[in-house]
Amino acid sequence: MRNRIYIATFSELATETARRYGFGIEVNDFCISENLDPDKIEITLEAARAELEETSSAHAIFHGPFTEIIPASIDHRAVELGMERLQQAYQAAFALGLNRMVVHSGYMPLLYFKEWHHEKSVFFWNQYLSDKPDSFHLYIENVFEDEPLMMKRLIEEIGDDRVQICLDIGHANAMTSADYNILDWIRILGPYIGHFHLHNNDGTSDQHGSLTEGIMDMEAVFDAMDMYCGKAVTMTIESRRSEDSARWINDRIGSVSE
Repeated sequence: MRNRIYIATFSELATETARRYGFGIEVNDFCISENLDPDKIEITLEAARAELEETSSAHAIFHGPFTEIIPASIDHRAVELGMERLQQAYQAAFALGLNRMVVHSGYMPLLYFKEWHHEKSVFFWNQYLSDKPDSFHLYIENVFEDEPLMMKRLIEEIGDDRVQICLDIGHANAMTSADYNILDWIRILGPYIGHFHLHNNDGTSDQHGSLTEGIMDMEAVFDAMDMYCGKAVTMTIESRRSEDSARWINDRIGSVSE
C-alpha cells in the first residue's frame, strides 16, 4: 500500500516526510495558474524536479491549476482560458514524466445551477481529453459540491475510463448537506474513485488539518475505502503539516521501511 500514498508538496516538510516513510508526492507547484506563464514555467519546472529528486520516489501525481478553471462560465473566453491553462498543465506534467493529473471540478454554487454546470462540464472534460493519450489519467476533485450524486453523474456521462473522481474528504466534510456524511460519499462514489485527498476539519470550513485533528473518524474512513473502492485507489495527505498524518497512516499500514 505504501506506493499508493502521496504527500502534497504544499504541506510542511513534505519531501522530507515522504522520503522518510517511503511515500510519493503530489506536485502542487502548478496549482496557481500564473506559474504556467512563459516567464515562470522553467523556474516552476525546476522546483518540481527538485522535489521529485529530494524524495527519490518513483511515484508521483500532478495537481493541475485550479484558479479560474470554471467549465460552466457563461463567457466563452473564460472557458477558453481554463482550457488553455489545463493544456499548459498537461505539457508541464509531460515534461516531468507524470501522466496522472488532479483537477478541480470548477463548480461554483450560487453562481451556476447544477444542471448548467453538469452539461457544460461533460462537454469541457471530453473536449480536454480528446487529444490525450490512453496512458493519461484525470481525477476530478470535489470542492464546493454539497452532495455526491452530482459527481457520480458527471463521471458516468463523461464515459471515459481515463477519468475518475478524486474525493477530497475534507472538502466533502465541510460542504456537505445534512443528508450525507463522509461515509455516504465513499459508499456512493466508491467504484468511481481513483484518488483521495486526505485531511480533517471540524466540519465548518476547509482547514486542511491533520488526520487526527477533526470530527471525521479516520479509521472508519479507511474501512469504507477498503469496502467500497478499488484495490488500486491512491491517496494524498493534504494536511498543512505532513508528519502527524504520515505517522498515523504509517502506523495503520505497518512499520517504516528501513
